[in-house]
Amino acid sequence: MNDEKETAMKHKRFAAVVLAAALWLTGCGGAAAPAAPANSGAAAKSTASTAVQTAQKERITDQFALEKNVSGVWGEEEVQYISVHVPQLECDSPDAVSLNKDLAAIYAADFREYEAYEEAGQPGGEYPQIGVGWDAYWYGDCVSLVVRSRYGGTAPWRYSGWCFDFATGQQITVAEMLQRMGLDPDTVQEQVQRQAMQAFDREMAQGAYYEGLRLGGELSQMRMDTLEYNELENLCLLLPQQDQLVLRGKYSCEEGWQQLDMEIPLTSAAPADPPVLTDTYDGVQVQLEGTQAAITLSPAPKTDQWGDIGIRVEQTRTYPILGAYNEYVDVCIGEQEDGFFRPVVYLLTKDGVVEYVDVLRCLLFGDAMICQDPIYFANNGVALELCGSEVNLRRADGSVLELAPLSAEWSAQEIPYSVIGSYNYTDETGWSWMDLTSDGSVQMGMQDNSRMDQGDAAYLGVVPEGVVLGISTDAGLNFVAAFKMDLYNENLTMTMIAGQNPFAEGETQLQMNRSYG
Repeated sequence: MNDEKETAMKHKRFAAVVLAAALWLTGCGGAAAPAAPANSGAAAKSTASTAVQTAQKERITDQFALEKNVSGVWGEEEVQYISVHVPQLECDSPDAVSLNKDLAAIYAADFREYEAYEEAGQPGGEYPQIGVGWDAYWYGDCVSLVVRSRYGGTAPWRYSGWCFDFATGQQITVAEMLQRMGLDPDTVQEQVQRQAMQAFDREMAQGAYYEGLRLGGELSQMRMDTLEYNELENLCLLLPQQDQLVLRGKYSCEEGWQQLDMEIPLTSAAPADPPVLTDTYDGVQVQLEGTQAAITLSPAPKTDQWGDIGIRVEQTRTYPILGAYNEYVDVCIGEQEDGFFRPVVYLLTKDGVVEYVDVLRCLLFGDAMICQDPIYFANNGVALELCGSEVNLRRADGSVLELAPLSAEWSAQEIPYSVIGSYNYTDETGWSWMDLTSDGSVQMGMQDNSRMDQGDAAYLGVVPEGVVLGISTDAGLNFVAAFKMDLYNENLTMTMIAGQNPFAEGETQLQMNRSYG
């Protein structure tokens, strides 16, 4: 009897240790654990005790699992191997219950009918052909749950992610997860979008996909899609090792979407002094230092010529270059010869591709300097050289390209298709509207349709807020704005960059509804 009591007491003490560990690490009321990342979905390194590791793994289980060889999947006669594991948070908080229901609806519903199917023979070819799986990446009490899915043998895996705090029982955003790691979400967002855009530009320059994409606006739309997809809330957060943070995104290309894993430093080493690139040309100066790029305009005989078209440089002023995402190794200012002083700032990326800012073109619409899309066929460059008043690109093979005609040609493209259409805006002061066409013509009805303007819209580049258009009307109304279309809600968000908002004075952002009338 005494032996039985002693055994029972040992079991109780062991259970208490495990429970304490679980409460320390699990949540839904438990205390927050020290911030130390660990991956429970794979064999990751961990300094936690065995009891803590066990408790951590038991926080997420399979709510639905199916491993089976089945024929007749979605009408296909051949035998296919199905491997489905849908995760479930072991927590009874409202957020956990809601997330578990969402996961079941997204990933389990399509496969439940196959539980009743008879086991078929062995599948042919590589397997699993169809599947759902998950990994959990831990940071203290917080988990990043990453679910992968594939619905065909040749399809790439698709990834989606959710973040959850077991200590509070609440679902959290990727930005909140980053904050728990001591990172600034805005800084990480900028790093991610820069990496994504560089990957996109590199793919285009190497693959020469741009030929059939530029004129119709598809190219600029793909760059915009890449920026939009790689917003933090669309990304999966991975911690493959304790000191390694990876954000999984993707970038657009001609074949569709390509997966892109972007590593973000968890510890901030002392940064090296970034190289400073500068150039000056007749009252126009450019300076690039690290991720900061700016153009300075000063009064000079050449810039004074702009007074004839209503642009006056009466004092020195510096403008940040918007839409510049690459790392640059050279910069040079020259002119486009069109009978007027038209300075163009050319920037050479580390991948040998040329970008540019057409200074006068930007000034014609407002006070904003926008970096145009890279000239992808002006690549393999090693240096920019001023020859007379124009800039040439010297390439790795010793050949030379004249950039002025290329940048003039590259600017001739249609408005991106996503923002073409008719839109309405209604507020307490009345009704306004706007029509945008692919050839760049624009019409606007303002002030309860009491004023109508006609003019032109020019594509200038892309920024995270949307496709940048410069708009100039016959009545002298000039402004620059970023436009982003929400296809699901059919809302067009207009974010002002330079000039006066023509539809709502003083407003920097507004939404317009697509009109089919």
